Amino acid sequence: MKSEAVSTNSVVPDAEVYLAAAREAWRAGGATGPLRLKVITASMWPLLRAGDEVMVQPIDPRALRPGEVLVVQRGGEWITHRLVTVDERGWHTHGDNTRYRDEPVSAAEIVGRVIAIERGTQTIDLQQPRWRAIGRRINRVQCAQLRVLAAGRRLGGTRSSGIWRGLAALINWPFQLALRLMMWF
Repeated sequence: MKSEAVSTNSVVPDAEVYLAAAREAWRAGGATGPLRLKVITASMWPLLRAGDEVMVQPIDPRALRPGEVLVVQRGGEWITHRLVTVDERGWHTHGDNTRYRDEPVSAAEIVGRVIAIERGTQTIDLQQPRWRAIGRRINRVQCAQLRVLAAGRRLGGTRSSGIWRGLAALINWPFQLALRLMMWF
């Protein structure tokens, strides 16, 4: 899910350099309080919706736990996705509403952890025990989903084949239904 800073500043020609500098200034204490970002895609639906604002807090990447929602920098974009796992290659994220695991990111590419969501007049505090538990359950479902999709890919071919796309959609829907049910209960 792409996020954009809530600002009226004009576009900077080299967005990647700008975002890296902004991230470093924020981490170094150049700004106070959580960073506020506006959600602009549906890759984390139903938890995050286009138009929501997320509050992001800097964090030591080693303190992150699977199931937490974080913002990472990928090229010239900041992406808000859920942490699935950490291994020797880096931190692996996945959008709740996507079929593919993201490429791993390094500690330097982690902007921060999402601590709250503002949707209209409602604030969802992701630090509350209920939301932490939901995040862990969603993470378990996503890990199973990614394993099943990887097995299907081995059987059905590449991401670009029509057979694979149909198979992926068929495999994906029960997992998406489970995620939606977790969000409502």
